[in-house]
Amino acid sequence: MIIGLTGPMASGKTTVVDALKKQGFKLVTLSDIVREECRNLGMEEKRENLMNAGQMLRQKNGPGVLAERALEKIQASPGDKWVVDGIRNPAEVEALRKHPDFILIANTAPEDLIVERIFSRKRADDTLDKEAIRQKLRREMGEGEPPDGQQVGKCVKMADHVFENTMPFDEVESAFKELYDKILNT
Repeated sequence: MIIGLTGPMASGKTTVVDALKKQGFKLVTLSDIVREECRNLGMEEKRENLMNAGQMLRQKNGPGVLAERALEKIQASPGDKWVVDGIRNPAEVEALRKHPDFILIANTAPEDLIVERIFSRKRADDTLDKEAIRQKLRREMGEGEPPDGQQVGKCVKMADHVFENTMPFDEVESAFKELYDKILNT
């Protein structure tokens, strides 16, 4: 089984990944593939550069390249339970759908809550300018992006399941486990 995760930054995907790891899932992140590319290009690994490097990879190798590389990593590794985090383009969804046991989950949260979360997590690469955060969210969702760029909004619409991650942090794991159990029982 491969569970793919899509959704905007700070929507709580990492918390969902941690819940899946407790269920025995191994992790491949498309962001790590982009980070590798940044290092290869000598670019600093900050959000803007990562977004640009991901777009360059898609333009050079096709819009599904990150998912194709993730599938290669999965096929070269032991294990039958995987989570692929950081899906941001519909072509990545399509590439992963070639695997017969792929399920896409959209992890979502309202924009105002996302802005609050970014302010509270205080990561070094996060801006604390609310309008700049909203602009990054809109870009990530697809506004002003080419078809091979960031298109999280379209990926969310392609999801098999939506997890509205609006609960307090300490309740996310149990709420997600309910969705996971439902997926297993269908």
